[in-house]
Amino acid sequence: MRRVALVREPQPWLTARRKWERIYEYADGAASTVEPEDHDPPQGRGTALRHSRRCGKYAEELFMNAQIRFVAIAVLVIGCGGTHAAEDSPATALDVRRDGAFGFPQQDARVLCDQPGLRFSVWNNAEYFWAQAVLWNDDDPALGKTDDNREIGDHSALLLDLDGDGKATGDVDRTYSLNPWPQMQGLHYQIVHSESGSSGLKKDSKGRGAIRYVKIPSGEQVRVDTYLISMSEISRKIGDKIRICYWGRSPKPALTVNSAGYKHDGDHYYSHQIPRPMHHEVTLAEGADTDPTRVPEGRNDILISKRKSLPMPKVGQLAPEISAGDWINLKAPVTLKDLRGKVVLVEFWATWCGPCVEAIPHLSELNEKYPAKRFQLMSFVEEGHKTMDKFLTRKSVKYPIGLESNSLEDYGITGIPHAFILDRSGRVLWHGYSADPEMEKILAAELKKTE
Repeated sequence: MRRVALVREPQPWLTARRKWERIYEYADGAASTVEPEDHDPPQGRGTALRHSRRCGKYAEELFMNAQIRFVAIAVLVIGCGGTHAAEDSPATALDVRRDGAFGFPQQDARVLCDQPGLRFSVWNNAEYFWAQAVLWNDDDPALGKTDDNREIGDHSALLLDLDGDGKATGDVDRTYSLNPWPQMQGLHYQIVHSESGSSGLKKDSKGRGAIRYVKIPSGEQVRVDTYLISMSEISRKIGDKIRICYWGRSPKPALTVNSAGYKHDGDHYYSHQIPRPMHHEVTLAEGADTDPTRVPEGRNDILISKRKSLPMPKVGQLAPEISAGDWINLKAPVTLKDLRGKVVLVEFWATWCGPCVEAIPHLSELNEKYPAKRFQLMSFVEEGHKTMDKFLTRKSVKYPIGLESNSLEDYGITGIPHAFILDRSGRVLWHGYSADPEMEKILAAELKKTE
């Protein structure tokens, strides 16, 4: 499986780390103990090695050869109560203290922690639970190094006691994290199994989030951690009571913060050490409508869980037929058989998928660039009119969208966005991630044959 960053130009750091990320994808869902002594989960050596054992001999050898171990770095502990400088960080100064960042409704939010080193606020409506932490003393997005020269970056955890009982409730409570490893950017989560165990890291959340640095009026920059989580994903509704706690760490400057006021005598501590009874109690309230696409997306692609185990069509094979319950931007339903003689780009996505949404402008460019008599772009989602119609009030999509489509399963799609280029006879020429520069090269070359 190839992995390409969702930007117009490839990110060099991603290629070198694909093997590591792939290990954790394959380990997704594997049970793991969350009490490693030398690092906080999910970055722990113990967790990593347990995951690697489920990934076969290759993963085991990779970890052994890399000699993964952690020598604790000194940190400044601040109690409250790889990442990279992002292209989606605002270019102008923001009054983060007054307004928050990335559309977060700070003036309507509930501030759970407001101390010199950290402000942590939450807000929700019927669709989303939104949390934002501002680390006032963290102005450096650079990666740090452990004593064994291993890279380590900014990361954080959002601990959700979803039944609000102050205890670990198996298969109910969750821990969401941002940038759990430098090579695993964006929103991930683990499902709590017990006080001492959780699932492996999962990256199929329908929420989004990222660690970003924003400029404030003083001319300095501050770190902002933003989590946006679907209420349906955590099975919560308006009126429910939950407990929540934020924990964050930075290698440069060296600091660890938490929103609960937990104090620790040592140089550093882990998120799971914060007693659950200290977590903030929050009653989920009714909030106004919001635009989730304003929240930055740190992931480059998103896995889809619970798929039928159908094989993905290979290059040279005839592509499976397409289907949809209804269409947008298409006068009448079409099939691949109807499109014989044209080069076809089939793309699979979702409105909740940040990388998918970021790919829309580029796909729109391709749709306008190539003539309709020789080229057809077809996109497919599993969502229906209710979700898509609302989405299209915020984002413009001019090419056809197939709604309530089964084609994602028919094509063996396990991660989105994902695209297929089909030749004039309906056979697969290429498939991969929708912003891979190689996609446009192959598309242009095939279309040139039709001139």
